[in-house]
Amino acid sequence: MTEPNPQNQKQSNIGTVFIALILFGLSIAIAFYVQHQQYGVLQQILKGQAERTEKRLIQSTFDLMADLKAMSKRWVKDNNTPEANWRSDANDFIERIEGVDSIWWVDADFNSQWSEGYLQNHSSRSTEVLQDEDVVLKLIRSKENFQPEITHTFFYDDGHVVYIFQPIGQGQNFAGFLGIEVHVKEFIDHLLGDPANSGHYTKAYSSQDVVFQNGPTLTDDSYLEFFELNLDSDSNGWVFKVYPTESSLALIISPMPYFIAGAGSLISLLFMLTLMSRQKAQNKSAQLANEISEKEKVQFELEYLANHDTLTHLPNRHYITNFIEKRVKFSQTSQQKFTILFIDLDHFKDINDTLGHAVGDEMLKKLPVLFNRVFRHDDVIARMGGDEFVVYLPGEMSTEHVTKLVKRFLQSLEYPIQIDEHLIRLTGSVGVAFYPQHGSTVTELLSHADAALYRAKDEGRNTFAIYDSEIEQKAKDRIQLIARLHLAKDNEEFEMHFQPRYNLKNNTVCGAEALLRWNRNGAVIEPVEFINLLEETSLIIPVSWRMLESSCKQFVKLLEANPELIMSFNVSAKQLEHPDFLHRLKTTLSETQFPPSNLELELTEQTLIQNVENSQYILSEVTQLGIAIAIDDFGTGYSSLSYLKNFPVDVLKIDQSFIRDIDSDKDDLELVRTMITMGKNLNITTVAEGVENEAQLQLLRTEDCDQVQGHYFKTAMKFYDYYQLVNS
Repeated sequence: MTEPNPQNQKQSNIGTVFIALILFGLSIAIAFYVQHQQYGVLQQILKGQAERTEKRLIQSTFDLMADLKAMSKRWVKDNNTPEANWRSDANDFIERIEGVDSIWWVDADFNSQWSEGYLQNHSSRSTEVLQDEDVVLKLIRSKENFQPEITHTFFYDDGHVVYIFQPIGQGQNFAGFLGIEVHVKEFIDHLLGDPANSGHYTKAYSSQDVVFQNGPTLTDDSYLEFFELNLDSDSNGWVFKVYPTESSLALIISPMPYFIAGAGSLISLLFMLTLMSRQKAQNKSAQLANEISEKEKVQFELEYLANHDTLTHLPNRHYITNFIEKRVKFSQTSQQKFTILFIDLDHFKDINDTLGHAVGDEMLKKLPVLFNRVFRHDDVIARMGGDEFVVYLPGEMSTEHVTKLVKRFLQSLEYPIQIDEHLIRLTGSVGVAFYPQHGSTVTELLSHADAALYRAKDEGRNTFAIYDSEIEQKAKDRIQLIARLHLAKDNEEFEMHFQPRYNLKNNTVCGAEALLRWNRNGAVIEPVEFINLLEETSLIIPVSWRMLESSCKQFVKLLEANPELIMSFNVSAKQLEHPDFLHRLKTTLSETQFPPSNLELELTEQTLIQNVENSQYILSEVTQLGIAIAIDDFGTGYSSLSYLKNFPVDVLKIDQSFIRDIDSDKDDLELVRTMITMGKNLNITTVAEGVENEAQLQLLRTEDCDQVQGHYFKTAMKFYDYYQLVNS
């Protein structure tokens, strides 16, 4: 038997020891690397958390300052508003922003005039703070720079507090400051949330004083990141330190390095192989997780776009329809009730037309904030499109409760909203429907709430209506009438009647006003029954052009023997605003061979103000063709005289509401006399509408009115009858 060679044994032992040392060294190196990686991950996480904390604090503080600045601007704009209103506005400000305990008005002499807040001693605090020399210096700096200033920290029994002062106006318009008391812990706690959820604590220092902390005391070996935050004009700031919670620290810093260091060479080798395999698996897992995350992100964005309005970020029509449908199905078994509000902003189109769509869009973007001030967190608010919104109110609500809520909403709309240099006030109309009283499906509920909305509009807007059977019947009648009007257009059931106009100087017929009538199965229907729906559905445009063409073809036959006759034709706002108006007008006159000088276009004051600049341009082009312009229903608008200055007016038609009582009402007579005199001075023909008796006629003759029309002479008649009248 060959004995082992001692030399070889020694070499083998040395090799074994050497390999063991190498493996042990590898295990130590791996342990150090793992520990280093853990520290690196921890520092990266802490750095990211510190950056997010800093960004959140800056953004929230700037938002708070922006709200305070907006309130100071409203102060400058509405400096005559009673103090009670500002106090109410201040209370809304405090309720809306977490951590703001009180708000003061400090006058230009740095004296507190009034304050509102949760604490009973907020008034005495304001006096105390304003006596602090550092605060006074801050106020002086704020006034000079016209920028908000943040005071040093004050400590009271209820915690650390800072004060933010925003100057009101500047220069000669300087009216003092708006100051708010911010409870540091409540404000920051609201922003950062529960450390148990975020996995991190935060601690803030002002100089050497701790002004905020939501975790245990820091030690010399604590892992942390810090940043300095200063948001006003001086160099003093707060230092924020961010450090991990015990649970998040335990997840990141584990005892694994010590376990690896204590293992032998074989364990180290196995661990190394395991670690390599694990790292590979982690890379694969991370890659897979990243792919899944990207797909989920895309899916989330697609779902968000499908269910939300891109302008206001409110739920859209698709979302609210599906949501209400689900609530209906659930309520059928649970017997739960809810309420639907259908909201429409009154005359919102005027904002787009006069100030531009950009201003209109900015206004719509601000509405979610306004909605959230009125409605509850569990109420669902959706934009149906344009300026229409739907609100879902869960739970059973009494009529009285809904009435108070809707009135509060309508009042909130009236508060002026600042868009650039424009101060805009809104009004709205609201339709209300209850489930299950007013519908058992989402279609019925929305349809009935919409029908109630139309009732509110019919009642003058800026109000609300609750759905009932009468509304349902009117809605059905309205839909049926719209359908019938479409058929009437297609079947050419509309026709023109002509009401004679007389010259008072020689008692002769000088022209006629062409008036629209609906010949429905032999019954002649007056425009008051259908003209609004023609306007609303835009049917007024094709109907008006067809009637103008028909009237011109008929009336031109009279001009051969009576070349001085004038035909007056009414033009609606939608027809005037149509981009093809001038082209269609010229084409109609050309095709019918109707002389422009014998045509007079009648427009109401409301038509002219739809788009003033466009109206001025169109009427200027019309007058260049030789066509006369008449203002119909003159005197009923709120700024009638401005139209005589801004538009090329040839004829004033004095509204019949002034003519009706001139023989018995001295005030009406004086108004008519003034209009006639004004017409004479401006070389404008005056026409009195609605003359019904001899007494009215004699007074108009005495006042030297130029022309008259009314039932005293002749009612509107078919063209054949008018033809016979003129040629008799």
